Amino acid sequence: MFWTHRSPICRYTVLCLSLCLAGTAGCGTSKLSNTSRTATEQLLLSDAMDRAVSQVNFSILSGKKVFIKSTAIESVTDHKYLLSLIRQHTLASGCLLQETEEEADIILELRAGTSGTDQHDTMFGISEMTIPGFGYFTTTTLPEVAIAKKTVQKATVKIGIFAYTREGRRPVWQSGNTIAESRSKSRWIFGMGPYQTGDIYEEAVFDDTAIPLIDVDSEEKPFVSVGSQAFFRKNLDEEKKKTEEEIIEDVVQETSEKETEKTKEDTPDVVLGNDPEPEPPVSQLPPPTAASYGVLNPAPIFQ
Repeated sequence: MFWTHRSPICRYTVLCLSLCLAGTAGCGTSKLSNTSRTATEQLLLSDAMDRAVSQVNFSILSGKKVFIKSTAIESVTDHKYLLSLIRQHTLASGCLLQETEEEADIILELRAGTSGTDQHDTMFGISEMTIPGFGYFTTTTLPEVAIAKKTVQKATVKIGIFAYTREGRRPVWQSGNTIAESRSKSRWIFGMGPYQTGDIYEEAVFDDTAIPLIDVDSEEKPFVSVGSQAFFRKNLDEEKKKTEEEIIEDVVQETSEKETEKTKEDTPDVVLGNDPEPEPPVSQLPPPTAASYGVLNPAPIFQ
């Protein structure tokens, strides 16, 4: 029988058909790059640089004439972008940038220990394999059949900055090592994808299309336990929704109420008819104590 005694050709055919059927659930491919570097890699690296430079506080050098020395980072990937970031951040912090070292009072020297990307792939399914040829069949490469697949790309940047005086080369300030990361995740399910999330995306993306998320505003009040921590941000958000006209109206109303109360306090009471009997003056003496009723201090009682 045919199914009892299978030939090698039959086994090979069944294997190929099974793999083809398994791959019919979906298919999605992404071209890695049309240039020497992918856009995702450049976005990740520049985003990590943004995060690293933003952690440095240059306010201590505010008002000082500063020259940035960037010799140590010239061999770093995207060093021009990193240098421009630092120049912008120092200017925003109040530093007075100088084009030459002779014009400056403070030398700001930069270094970068890390500026690169990593990639980690995880796949559940059948990886790509090569079947050696035999007989009349040549060597065949079977494609990857992935039920689920995930690719994680990560950019890491490590920088350090220190400052010293131009005359005397005395140390002034150092930032310490600053490390920042930026991540991107791509997922495929039954060949469909990529479904992309990460630090460089404002929202989830599927096949270069933003995924709309439905924001359900429930009228039911959430249950809050007295034994757990809670922050009622919704109340603050409702205050932020007020328009400028409403805020001005609230301020004017509060001001008018204060002026009305002040006018009432300044206006004397008008009494018609006979003058009311004056109230007796309030005694300025201290309240009597136990010693007031004894022999030690009888004066407050009889006066």
